[in-house]
Amino acid sequence: MEAQLYRRLREKCVCQLCWRFCKIGEGEAGFCNVRVVREGKLHTLSYGRLSHIESRPVEIKPFYHFLPGSTSMTFSGYSCNLDCPWCQNWRISKSLPVSKGCVPPERIVEEAIKHGDKSTCASLNEPTLLFEYLLDVFPAAREKGLLNTLVSNGYMSIMALRELRRAGLDAINIDVKGNEKAYEVVGGRAEYVWRTIKEAERLGLHVEIVCLLVTGVSDGEDVVKENVERLAEINPDIPIHFTRYFPAYLFNAPPTGIERLERAVELAKKELSYAYIGNVPGHRYESAYCPECGELLIKRYHVRVLENKLLNGCCPKCGREIYGIWSM
Repeated sequence: MEAQLYRRLREKCVCQLCWRFCKIGEGEAGFCNVRVVREGKLHTLSYGRLSHIESRPVEIKPFYHFLPGSTSMTFSGYSCNLDCPWCQNWRISKSLPVSKGCVPPERIVEEAIKHGDKSTCASLNEPTLLFEYLLDVFPAAREKGLLNTLVSNGYMSIMALRELRRAGLDAINIDVKGNEKAYEVVGGRAEYVWRTIKEAERLGLHVEIVCLLVTGVSDGEDVVKENVERLAEINPDIPIHFTRYFPAYLFNAPPTGIERLERAVELAKKELSYAYIGNVPGHRYESAYCPECGELLIKRYHVRVLENKLLNGCCPKCGREIYGIWSM
């Protein structure tokens, strides 16, 4: 089908979906390989061609301040607009669409209702590449009382983010790869991702940030401090997750040291209200604490919520309002 967010420039189409703004000639594809020019128009190969549909806990995204303990109908497509050598989902992010049929947007909503989910979530590969599909899924989900979420690398254009918000996007988790040096490895620019984060906050979206601390790439204190400072300038209440890296795809550095993750949380808490550790089941920094008085608010084990003490989104001990979406 014909794609949205592009314009003609002489003999080429300029894709406006992400910060790459690929100039694509007749018969060619953009960097992601799922947006191609045919007969002078830009087409998407991704609409409704899904690699996964599954009900999953929101904590696995990770969303720790968004309807804790609930599940989300999670779906994904193929390909990506960045090139991470440590990609955890490389089997789909490095592939073109292989599913032949189109999954109707209404199917996502029906599955969510059947499984008792409170939201939809486009995730696993880069969901921006399902843009036109999301513009149909989100309003259909809203009509049935569901919220809509994304887990993204944040490399979508500001235009795309605004359109998704208008369609019904409620929350976004953005993966920050590191500093500019780290983005040289994955083929992008950190500055563009931070612009997207700033716009997401301005639009009133619920935002959470995840930083995979890749050994030797993004686990240094200088990288952590830079990301913490940039997030604090936007909104110090936005939660940040420091996730443990394990070798995957083309990258074989050792797993992130636990002490590195703990140090990252300690640095973050000097400027941010909420900082967490991911991929270390049972760690105390999986749980949520009040930034005002230190009260345990939400006790977690991995993706399970064991206890939730929040009262109307506030700390039960000191009354501090806690950033998040706590009820429908």
